[in-house]
Amino acid sequence: MRKIKKLLVANRGEIAIRIFRACTDLGIRTVAIYSREDSGSYHRYKADEAYLVGEGKKPTEAYLDIEDIIRIAKENEVDAIHPGYGFLSENIEFARRCEEEGIIFVGPGPEQLEIFGDKVQARLQAENSGIPIIPGRPVHTVEDVAAFAEEHGYPIIIKASLGGGGRGMRIIKNHDDIAENLRVAQSEAKTSFGSDEVYVEKYLDRPKHIEVQILADHHGNIVHLYERDCSVQRRHQKLVEVAPSVALSSELREKICAAAVKIMQDAGFTNCGTVEFLVSGDEFYFIEVNPRIQVEHTITELITGVDIVQAQILIAEGHPLHGPEMGIPKQEDITTRGYAIQCRITSEDPLNNFMPDTGKITVYRSSGGFGVRLDAGNAFQGAVISPYYDSLLVKVSTFAMTFENAVRKMVRTLQEFRIRGIKTNIPFLVNVIQHEKFISGENHTSFVDETPELFEFPVSQDRATKLLTYIGDIVVNGFPGIGKVEKPVYAKPRIPKVKQFEPPTGTKQIFDTYGPEGIVDWIKKQDRVLLTDTTLRDAHQSLLATRVRSFDMAKISEQTARLLPGLFSLEMWGGATFDVSYRFLREDPWQRLLTLREKIPNVLFQMLFRGSNAVGYKNYPDNVIREFAKLAADAGIDVFRIFDSLNWVKGMEVAIEAVRDAGKLVEAAICYTGDLLDPTRAKYDLKYYVDLAKELEAQGAHILAIKDMAGLLKPEAAYRLVSELKEKIDIPIHLHTHDTSGNGIYTYVRAIEAGVDIVDTAISAMAGFTSQPGASTLYYALEGTQRQPQVDIHALNEISKYWEDVRRYYKNFESGLKAPLPEVYEFEMPGGQYSNLQQQAKAVGLLHRWDEVQDMYRRVNMLFGDIVKVTPSSKVVGDMALFMVQNDLTEEDVLEKGMQINFPNSVVEFFQGYIGIPYGGFPEHLQKVVLKGREVLQDRAGKLLEPVDFAEVKEKLRPLMQREPTDFDAVAYALYPDVFLDYLKAVNRYGDLSVLDTPTFLYGMRIGETLEVEIEKGKTLIIKLVSIGQVQKDGSRIVYFELNGQPREVTIKDFSVESELVEKPKADQQNEFHVGATMPGTVVKVLVEEGDTVKQGDHLVITEAMKMETTIQAPVSGTVEKVYVEPGEAISQGDLLIELR
Repeated sequence: MRKIKKLLVANRGEIAIRIFRACTDLGIRTVAIYSREDSGSYHRYKADEAYLVGEGKKPTEAYLDIEDIIRIAKENEVDAIHPGYGFLSENIEFARRCEEEGIIFVGPGPEQLEIFGDKVQARLQAENSGIPIIPGRPVHTVEDVAAFAEEHGYPIIIKASLGGGGRGMRIIKNHDDIAENLRVAQSEAKTSFGSDEVYVEKYLDRPKHIEVQILADHHGNIVHLYERDCSVQRRHQKLVEVAPSVALSSELREKICAAAVKIMQDAGFTNCGTVEFLVSGDEFYFIEVNPRIQVEHTITELITGVDIVQAQILIAEGHPLHGPEMGIPKQEDITTRGYAIQCRITSEDPLNNFMPDTGKITVYRSSGGFGVRLDAGNAFQGAVISPYYDSLLVKVSTFAMTFENAVRKMVRTLQEFRIRGIKTNIPFLVNVIQHEKFISGENHTSFVDETPELFEFPVSQDRATKLLTYIGDIVVNGFPGIGKVEKPVYAKPRIPKVKQFEPPTGTKQIFDTYGPEGIVDWIKKQDRVLLTDTTLRDAHQSLLATRVRSFDMAKISEQTARLLPGLFSLEMWGGATFDVSYRFLREDPWQRLLTLREKIPNVLFQMLFRGSNAVGYKNYPDNVIREFAKLAADAGIDVFRIFDSLNWVKGMEVAIEAVRDAGKLVEAAICYTGDLLDPTRAKYDLKYYVDLAKELEAQGAHILAIKDMAGLLKPEAAYRLVSELKEKIDIPIHLHTHDTSGNGIYTYVRAIEAGVDIVDTAISAMAGFTSQPGASTLYYALEGTQRQPQVDIHALNEISKYWEDVRRYYKNFESGLKAPLPEVYEFEMPGGQYSNLQQQAKAVGLLHRWDEVQDMYRRVNMLFGDIVKVTPSSKVVGDMALFMVQNDLTEEDVLEKGMQINFPNSVVEFFQGYIGIPYGGFPEHLQKVVLKGREVLQDRAGKLLEPVDFAEVKEKLRPLMQREPTDFDAVAYALYPDVFLDYLKAVNRYGDLSVLDTPTFLYGMRIGETLEVEIEKGKTLIIKLVSIGQVQKDGSRIVYFELNGQPREVTIKDFSVESELVEKPKADQQNEFHVGATMPGTVVKVLVEEGDTVKQGDHLVITEAMKMETTIQAPVSGTVEKVYVEPGEAISQGDLLIELR
């Protein structure tokens, strides 16, 4: 008997730590070895001493360097070496060298390893012991494998002779698969176990995998510790284990355990080992012996109370099993107690074929409690998971007296884990544990492959990390349009206090009760003018470039419902707010609508609908218009203000019909342009507008809107137009204008005197200039008249205080107007476009020439034939104005040199007729030079365009969204495909940003600032910005936070500096000719050269990560354009490996 004083563990990770702990309990000093890549690994500093092994060798080869391990042991007076599992644990030469050097090998001796370490020899031993075996034999060549298959039939399985854990295993189902699978199996075996020897055997379909734990000493004592059910596997690697099996009868259990003891006894086995069987029905077959400790030993320890690792060490010292040091009972007295389950949490992505993930663990919160055991390796906050080793992070074992309770405990334990920074298999494991086949014990080795619902689980939201990433991004790079500035200090917005009572009845209840015709009759009976409030849509679109967030709207919405129930409607959706929500605010406009509808149930909701353009800037197929109208109606819109940007009624017909079909109010609009009072501009005279109004009434309009989008309607012109219309049509009239000139209130007063029924106004703090006239101002202007609106002026003023405070957040998006701008009568720019075009000019570097842009806007309008200017036609004029200023072009240049000029796409499509036909047609010569022979539409664009297949759209979006796309998502994509996809990328990176307050959203945080963010009811994140790190070589900075009191960090690319590192190009997932890396790791072999012709499915590159090889195939047929990598090169997921053409 030889006492071990110092023990070296020739392994890494959790098994090394497990052995260190057992040694410490026994009073044995411990020594760790580590590769250069493992210098930061947990096991290195869990030991008393640690030494670098395999200097200059590859990461895996370092742990296979027998002589260097022996050197370290000799130099540091090590008595014993424990090999753990994997690596050299079954290597005969390693055990022999230990023996030669007088070092105790904690495990079976070389003779026993020769029998059981080689699976071929183990099969011979099983045959000699009379145990059933599956047909099999060693193989070296393709011909060997083919001959075996010919003899025994498919399927067959190739296995590494000197190892396990799924490495070097490949199932072969037909002759064509032999060569590739044999090559991969031999390569993986060589990498993982130091030998490329493999053997082949007949593959049993859907058996259970049962293994029996054996302990044997040097005194002839041998016991089994009963069985473990290891049937839940993928790639022949165990995922979940149960002890004891819930599926075996007592009789079959006894037979299997007795067979395990017999084979080990016959072979004279000593120390710790496991005998593995496949069970099919009541029959069982020997597979192999693992002459070592196994990953899943923990659950046997839980149900038997035996410390298997300590037993290994004590056996190696020479102690008997039943002696006082170990105290293991004799076989007849060993019993099991309760049930235990083990799950292996790995850094693998179940949704990407279990590809290993790498990176830094930014959050690690584990579980615990009674009956829970955790065996962790490198799972801790800050750990860097490399592609070089096994993907195991932590083993979770639970114990309970019943299997059902053990299952419940495991589900709870897994759900308590929080691991961020890398992908894990936790959601998949939860599905496995909860599956009825697992609970009933009916699972088998093909269970995972045959149960697709195991892969249906919600993707981890990781909300906190995503919010920190966004805040860090704003702190480092600034918000688009604002830049990098320190966050200002704002006073808390003043929110009116209201009692919590049901909102008073309003126009919404009248409409819901009596329908469109009923509300029209109600409007006609009103003596007082009705007000629509535009604060939630056109007011901020016109003043603040549409940048106001849903967060700020929601904060005042319930107060609006309770204090202003007398409004006719709230114009709160549509127009530019739709795409800007996705594009700049990174929020879902549909969710805005649903949220506000819930909070404001008593006032009609109104939207701006661009006819055949819906809420876009071009024409769409008719079915898109109908679908959008239906969804908007279902989500809460009651009044649809429908217009055509060129007053082309044919462009409005489909939208009008769709809204009527939805049972909602059609407010058809005539867009006002020109000047009724100017006799020299007779194109748009009174007759033009009256005829247009009559046509819209005949089309089915419930209300007529006069949409004075540029604020060009002068007071007297308003009086004449409304007076004439009131005589000629029998539907209510709703007037919309902008106060850019300063004449807005006077214009409204004159229109009201003429009999207009409804006018658009804004809350005072958001009124005036390019916005609408103020509601409070109009109230006072009409005081003493019979048509003064019936609203609570005190409530209007109180709500205005809120918007006064909130508006300060958005100062960087202000149009810059300090006073009225009567020049609008000259340049005729719509109010909603003024601030947005100014932002465009800023983006292209023309803000210093803004006066020229305004003047050019007027000139372009006349060049185009004096057209109606409202989105999208106004955008076309704006695009052309920017284009001409930027390129220093005059009207003469355009007409004379136009055939050599490439005009903006929006201008080309306009002259093709994609947004309609302007009144009076296109200027012929200009159309000719712009189009340069392109085809002109002969009918309405929406009618000619191919209908959108929404089912197909959802199919395309599903993998991108990682959830089931909604109808809202599908129609949003149909309208703005690129914008919507960019929004999805933002959501994937930043999560739900609607929970952030606006100052933080726009300006980030100040160093030292603490912020509370409620991510859902009752869940609040407390965030503190601690510091911002220096620029790294790759151009990134680390931003340090405290989250709920715990340190957190995010890495942010600083776009203001250039990286010193050359970044590899990334594969474009949308480009089928790009072949990207499916996981991080190393290039093993490149199988093609530039210029080679390949067919779809041909093998291009072999990569390796975590000892697992992957062959990357050609996604399409083509020619190899460029090879970006070479053998031995490290790669990251998504790196471009090969480009085809």
